[in-house]
Amino acid sequence: MSARESRAALQLVTAEAVAYATELANRVSGSPEVRRAALLDGVPELIAYYSEGSAALAADFYEEERELAEVRSRFAAEAVVLDRTVKIRRAIAWSTAPWFDDSGDSADGRLAEVVQLETARPYRDTITTNRRQDPDAVGWRRVTAGGCKFCRMLADRGAVYKADTARFAAHTNCHCVAQPVFTTNDTGVEASVVQYRASRRSRSPEQRAALREYLDSFY
Repeated sequence: MSARESRAALQLVTAEAVAYATELANRVSGSPEVRRAALLDGVPELIAYYSEGSAALAADFYEEERELAEVRSRFAAEAVVLDRTVKIRRAIAWSTAPWFDDSGDSADGRLAEVVQLETARPYRDTITTNRRQDPDAVGWRRVTAGGCKFCRMLADRGAVYKADTARFAAHTNCHCVAQPVFTTNDTGVEASVVQYRASRRSRSPEQRAALREYLDSFY
């Protein structure tokens, strides 16, 4: 399986998770409080189920890439699914806010964003975590189908993220994946200062403005 084929497989997994979550949201009835309680009970379990699938997909992909790179040492990739129950429940509560107000937002749309992002996260966590634990891995690169200019910038030049602290930045409805890079096939240049900085979890207003200007100018 190529990196793009693995990305497509992940997209199928997340799409199925979103479909089931949306079906659940549309099936429950009653007051907004009752409907929210039903999602808080059911959706975290649904995400957990599909997260196991996305993490297993990534672990298989990692080992296949390692074999293709002809790495001779032994290493068994492990699926990584972090406990994000509290954050997921908060996100689900946020997704149901339109049931309680007249904001005009779609609860289904918000819920889809939450489920897609959280179901895809274990795939990326599995690649980046195993890369840090594997002595023959030098980093990972971002694989995207084009998409937004932010993702294109982060994947530009086939940049390899070698720093252990490098974060895989993902927005809602982001279908990018991480591809491990090994000592035997390290053919990419390391990510630039701009790429590393853009991957940070938090940025100052000045840094966000500078990033927008950079994207508008070059992408």
